[in-house]
Amino acid sequence: MAVNAQAVIQAIVRALEEPPARARQVRKPVVTISRTPGSGGDYIARSVADRLNIELYGSEIINGIAGEANVSASLMETLNEKLDAVDAWIYSAVFGKHVSRDEYVHFLSTIIRGLYHTGGVVVGRGGHVILAGRDVLRVRIVGSVEACATRISEEEGISYAEAKRQVQESTKRRGKFVWDMFHSRYNDPTNFDLVLNTDYFRRLDDVVELVLMAVSARGLDRRWSPPRQVAGAKGGE
Repeated sequence: MAVNAQAVIQAIVRALEEPPARARQVRKPVVTISRTPGSGGDYIARSVADRLNIELYGSEIINGIAGEANVSASLMETLNEKLDAVDAWIYSAVFGKHVSRDEYVHFLSTIIRGLYHTGGVVVGRGGHVILAGRDVLRVRIVGSVEACATRISEEEGISYAEAKRQVQESTKRRGKFVWDMFHSRYNDPTNFDLVLNTDYFRRLDDVVELVLMAVSARGLDRRWSPPRQVAGAKGGE
């Protein structure tokens, strides 16, 4: 279910207003998940959020940024992943709004740093860079081009060649976004606490369990006790 951007911002404000002792006591875990297209990262992110009973933040972050910047969400989405970072940041003649790269990074960082105080699973958007050094778990879900393309081809009913093209283009675009915005590289494992290759995992739910074990190993769940999962709950892909 989509999260209203205004509600997210209000929740951040409430969390920031909590007395420090109370905030430490009730703080929910924060997990950032970046993923290769077709690696199963989106499913893993949703499942981790469900198991920890915390919110999942993906496109909602873009909507929050758009709300703060007073521009359309579609424009910010375009700026986020598809346009070149140097020459295409300003489209005031078309959209009637001047949006610089610095403004975009400011809005993005504000929202994601705020989410640190509310808890949740933050998908993509350079969350692992913005929250580096904080008490969070930064996860990277990867897969080979061949395995990811095969998964996308089977799930979406498209040709393997088309799926492979999508994987390669999307991976390049995401890597460029993180480099242009934060001068950080996806292929540097030291930027993450946990890197998992899903090529040979038959069940993505097993990968979910590994992430949850890492959350526990980092002690992020010590002050947060999510409801127990009902026995016999539905399994993974």
